[in-house]
Formats: sequence, structure tokens, C-alpha cells
Amino acid sequence: MKGRLTVIFNLLFASCLLTGCVRSVYIPVSQNNPLFGENKEVQAVAYVGDNHVELQAAHNPTKKLAIAANVYFGSGVSIYDAALGTYGYNENKKWRWETFLGYGNNSNYAYQTANYNVLLGKPVKNYEVRSLYDKFYLQPSFGFFSNIKMYNIKYSFSFSSRISALYFKIYSFKEIDDAATQQSGQTVYITNKFFKNSFMYLLEPCLTNKIGVKNVNVILQIQGFFPYSEEIDIRNTVFSPGFIFSLGLQYNFVFKAKQIATSN
Repeated sequence: MKGRLTVIFNLLFASCLLTGCVRSVYIPVSQNNPLFGENKEVQAVAYVGDNHVELQAAHNPTKKLAIAANVYFGSGVSIYDAALGTYGYNENKKWRWETFLGYGNNSNYAYQTANYNVLLGKPVKNYEVRSLYDKFYLQPSFGFFSNIKMYNIKYSFSFSSRISALYFKIYSFKEIDDAATQQSGQTVYITNKFFKNSFMYLLEPCLTNKIGVKNVNVILQIQGFFPYSEEIDIRNTVFSPGFIFSLGLQYNFVFKAKQIATSN
């Protein structure tokens, strides 16, 4: 058990280093994949990063109908999205599946200075990122649910893949050589990209693991993202490796069916 915890800690630490780079034009967010069973529930999830908070909720008001909502707040970032979907499961409820269709609104602005290693002679760069975009997405998922009866622990793992069409009203990324700008007296751009009213498409495969006791679950999610566009130069869409790790906490509000007494 100690070895497993060490591996998880190292992965999370590495992900913090990798995702601590300069912010990208596109902000990847965690996937909301509740995978409901037979009970009516409200699932509430929270992810907390070094500079942002993600909140998710999902509910299955009727059999086979599910709704979900997500919000993301960070420094210069606000993301809202909602989705409508359907779900199902096999006879013993161990295998479950769902499909969501969603829409999101995204606003992202950042101005940052990256100080590179002086020993390597790398210059100081200023980055300015500004992007406003709408997201339309399809998100199918399937997963396996079981429990360890000896310890009263529940666990599940699932695979989902969000397929998105992003409509950028504004896509702006500027990379400025700070030293050269000071010497010349005018702005010296290393990169200066601006696109308007353009589409980009995105594939985001995702693995989600949950382990919990009673109504509380700890979530570890690993997600990749692969952008494509014929209208936008996507080289500055995503910085660092094309994956992220997310660690979250989930609480399930379960509505049990009322037992109706029958009279003889």
C-alpha cells in the first residue's frame, strides 16, 4: 500500500511540474463522467489546483436521463458548461455507460513573465494569452464498478473521450523577448499569433479511477488532449506534454426509493 501511495504522489508531483508552465490558449478541464446506476443521485465533485478550482455536479432525474454542469475558476480564467445525456448499465450494475452532449463558454486571459535559467543563457520572455471561445462537445463513457467487501471499499475505473468543436472568437498568443525589447525601445516579438472567428477540433481521451467509502470517493483522472485545425496554427494551443493529472473529491447524495406498505 505504501508503494502505491508513493507512485501516486510522484505522478501528482510530476504533473504539477509539467502543468506549471506558461498558460496555453486552450484550458483543459476535468471530465464529468458520473456513470449512474439504478439509484437516483446528485454527484458533487471538487478539484483544486495550485491556481484554480473546478466544481462539477451531475443528476439523473429520470431513468436513462442525466444532466451535468461544470464550472472552472482561476486567475484570469472562467469556464462554464452544461450537458444533457443518457445512461445505462448491465444486469448486475457492474458495467455502465453514458453519452453526454454539451456546450461551454470559456474566457482566458493571462500576462506572465517566464524567467529561464541564466546559466543556459536563455532570455526572459513575456507571454500574453487571450482567448474567448465556445465549446460544443460529445462525451461517451463506459466503466466498471465493484467493491472490496472485506474493507467496505468501493472502486471503479472508466474510460471516456470528449470530442469537441471549439469556436474561437479571439485566439491571441504573444511571446515577447524582454531584453531585446528594452534594448531596441520597441516590442520585439518571438511569436505573435492572432486568429478570429475560427474553429479548432479536439480529442480528449481520459481514464478515471475512483475509490471510496460509503458516499465519499477520491478521484484520480488522467487525460490527454490532441488538437487539430485547418484555420488556426495550433502549435501554441497547448504547452507542456499533451496530458494532465487531476485529483478530486466526490460526494454522492443518494435518493433511495420509498418502500410502500401493502395491506392484505
